[in-house]
Amino acid sequence: MRILGAYLAGLCVLLAAATATAQPQALELDEALVLLETLGEPERFPSANSVIGFSHSYVDFEESGAYDEYHHVFIKILTDEGLRRHGDESFVFNRRYGSIDIQTARVVKQDGTEVIVGEDLITDGTPAMVAAMDIYESDLREVTVVFPNLEVGDAIEILVHMEFEPLVENGYNGFHIVQDISPVVETSVTIVGPASMPLKHAVKGGELEFAETEAEGKRTYEWRGENLPQIDPEPAMPGLAQVATRIVVSTVQTWADLSRYLWAMSDEKCVAEETVIDLVEEITEGLETREEKIRAIHYWIAENVRYLGISMDRGAFLEPHFAAYTLENEYGICRDKAVLMVTMFEEIGVPSWIVAVNVNRTTDTEVPTVFFEHGIVAIEGPDGDYLYIDPTQQTSREIYATYLSDRWVLLLTEVGSDIRRAPAVPASRNSGRIVDASTLREDGSIGGSVTITGSGMYEEILRTISRQAGREQIEMAWDEAVQGLYPGAAMTRFEITDSEDLSEPMAITVAYDVTDYALAAEPYLLFRVPAATGSFDFLSDVLFSRLMGLASREYPLALQVTLGLEEEAEVAVPADYELTSLPDDVAFEEGVITLEIDYEFVPPPAEGGHGIVKYRHTFAINSFQVSPEDYLSLKEAVRLAGRSARGEVILMKKEG
Repeated sequence: MRILGAYLAGLCVLLAAATATAQPQALELDEALVLLETLGEPERFPSANSVIGFSHSYVDFEESGAYDEYHHVFIKILTDEGLRRHGDESFVFNRRYGSIDIQTARVVKQDGTEVIVGEDLITDGTPAMVAAMDIYESDLREVTVVFPNLEVGDAIEILVHMEFEPLVENGYNGFHIVQDISPVVETSVTIVGPASMPLKHAVKGGELEFAETEAEGKRTYEWRGENLPQIDPEPAMPGLAQVATRIVVSTVQTWADLSRYLWAMSDEKCVAEETVIDLVEEITEGLETREEKIRAIHYWIAENVRYLGISMDRGAFLEPHFAAYTLENEYGICRDKAVLMVTMFEEIGVPSWIVAVNVNRTTDTEVPTVFFEHGIVAIEGPDGDYLYIDPTQQTSREIYATYLSDRWVLLLTEVGSDIRRAPAVPASRNSGRIVDASTLREDGSIGGSVTITGSGMYEEILRTISRQAGREQIEMAWDEAVQGLYPGAAMTRFEITDSEDLSEPMAITVAYDVTDYALAAEPYLLFRVPAATGSFDFLSDVLFSRLMGLASREYPLALQVTLGLEEEAEVAVPADYELTSLPDDVAFEEGVITLEIDYEFVPPPAEGGHGIVKYRHTFAINSFQVSPEDYLSLKEAVRLAGRSARGEVILMKKEG
């Protein structure tokens, strides 16, 4: 106990010194060994692969907005998975606007020694993602540090110094995630800047101690936290930028200020040079309506300007290229394609604005920051509101983005705009549509044809899969789906539209035939409506089989889009059979989840013919993120749908 007390006392002194409001300094080896020992054995953190002993960030920004940032972290490895995760660390930056210096990088061994990372293990190269896209951008760099001879029980220490030009001229923006999928014993973020440039700031996703001081014209802000619990990853959860404890800071005081600033930066690039003017004339020739011209421009950009998914400039949504530059190179990131679209729309007399939006996380609206993930375009709609167009959507027939539902958007305007929510998009606009017609024969066999189409994101998923997999693999997949109907089922016809042709709806048509499908138990025939088995709805199968395994969730299920399904089926039954029983109907609505399943029997007409069993199934998730509470509702809907799918139609042969 005396030895443990000494270690704890040493740790307290060490952490108190490390979190002082000054630039972080590398630990002395004996200090590092005390910390390594004090962090204890894996049993102390039974569900963790590593433990972050401390994570300290220190930022000093100038009136220009330029800033120095130091990041100092000490991580103990607890398992082989932790070893894989922390065997190397990478930092991406653009050397036109900043630099990175690895001041300290070492392995602290549990035997009391250290292994210094040599220069040969610190590499500076093109990010692998960019290289894979065959795009050469010499200024976009990735520094990778490899930790040699790292073993379970060891720790890594890394101290990085970064220098950056301002993201916003004469301003500073910061976003610091202080929680991790590993437990964090101690964390601190210190920001120092001119007292004349006060920070707006907010802590989201948790609580931290905060102190603010001022001296000699400088104002210091410091946040500290201890024993932050690890975040246990869940399937399809939002990223750490949404669910972790985080600090958001900015010298920008209002969203309108930021809107005006980014508008000025983008507007000067919306120049219609001759190449742009000629292109607009070419692709809109012969078109008369505003909508036709908008669609033509949208499709042309989607099909001809490749999307580069990594920013090549200073920050998120800053410094787009000139429209003609993007046109000439035939690639660009979202803001480049947005500038090109706005410029082309101007040539057809359609006023438009660039819009900043976060797609993968909810925006922290308390503090105006430039940290947006995506740039799209807005035009005025017929009701005076805005319609949003995403020029990076290359596999969607929809002109207007259907994924924006309820997300926060910032229009870049000359007078400045406040942040606002995009209108809710009902699940019906991102819905699959499955129509099945079949005939049940008296011998129990069944034959039919099903057509699968969709709108919005559902159709986009269909089109994307078709482009990536190719016709042969898609046909094989549907052959397997048909075989899933019943042993011996066979696909007799397969048709698919051209996934590259955005002018036509995406559609897949499959004909099938199944022997011995119905159970014959004289005088009864028992069968399931083919569509009710779920064999034709691939998306729900993926969603419910892979994302619904948890009994409950701590974090939202991030679908990123509202989603729906409409199924209609008719089964013609033998004329000399009458209905005995149908599966139960289902009507469920709770939170953002709705489910309806209806069965109906239409007797044969008096003049003779087949009776018809009608089946209708509608399902909707009317939110792009399913809260933990709504997740329980979703599980109940899935359970009810599964029970209904097992229900059978029972027919009885008429007497005589």
